Amino acid sequence: MNMFVSSAAVAAAAPAAAIASGSQPQLTDNEAILARVEQIVDLLRTRYVREGWKIDEDQAALTLEYFRRRVHGPAFKDEDEDTAAYYEGPLEFFRSHGQSLDWAHDGNPVGMICGLAKHSKRANEATDAGLLALEEEIFREFELAHANHDEINRLDNICRDELIRLRAEEGLLADDDHCKRVTQMTEFKDYNRLVNLAQPHWDRVDAIIVEMESINAQTAAGRRAKVSVLLHCIMPHEWLKTDDKAEWEIKKARDLLFELVGGEPSEELREQFAAAPGTMVT
Repeated sequence: MNMFVSSAAVAAAAPAAAIASGSQPQLTDNEAILARVEQIVDLLRTRYVREGWKIDEDQAALTLEYFRRRVHGPAFKDEDEDTAAYYEGPLEFFRSHGQSLDWAHDGNPVGMICGLAKHSKRANEATDAGLLALEEEIFREFELAHANHDEINRLDNICRDELIRLRAEEGLLADDDHCKRVTQMTEFKDYNRLVNLAQPHWDRVDAIIVEMESINAQTAAGRRAKVSVLLHCIMPHEWLKTDDKAEWEIKKARDLLFELVGGEPSEELREQFAAAPGTMVT
């Protein structure tokens, strides 16, 4: 149902409303609504909003036509025609141009005030504070998961070399026995123990990354946190090579990510990957 109800509709509901509330319902002030809508359209047409801003004149015309009809006529033939015109004009205009229905309909500034606060620097920083905390937790868990990385690789190489030796000396027909013998090695048992110790930290990293992905970054700092996690914890290790060693495709993709981050955090990332030629960023 259209929220801009007619005076006739309000009057028809008056007896029930009066009984329920003990007071007369407030009638819709269509002239005041029209004045506010005309002001909104005029300001969006004539004032600076941002570079490249242009009001949708077709939607503005439909919106003004709707509210002028409610004041000056001709009246809509029924509620269905009224609602269809409202959805085609005002509702789409207010939505696409970021305007407050509370203000247009009631002169209530609450929606405008809170809407602006929602997109304020303080609100954005509060949102991204959560991202920065998640980034810190991810890298803490990532470091714990890597605590025995070198030893795990050493033990894995020993076990692989032993399996290769057995296959070379005894052939592949006894491969099941080869695998069984390798699993009895002390090195294999130590390998499994260390992998199992690391697994909860890997699981935690995965879970926090999923949580981080669900939050839209609002500031350059928040975008930097997401890009940093992407490069260090998700992409192949080749993405951590500094600019002089990275493949052309990786460097170009990384440069675009840094550009999208923006601001000082973008420059921090660029410096990080240009700082130590021939090395890997850790």
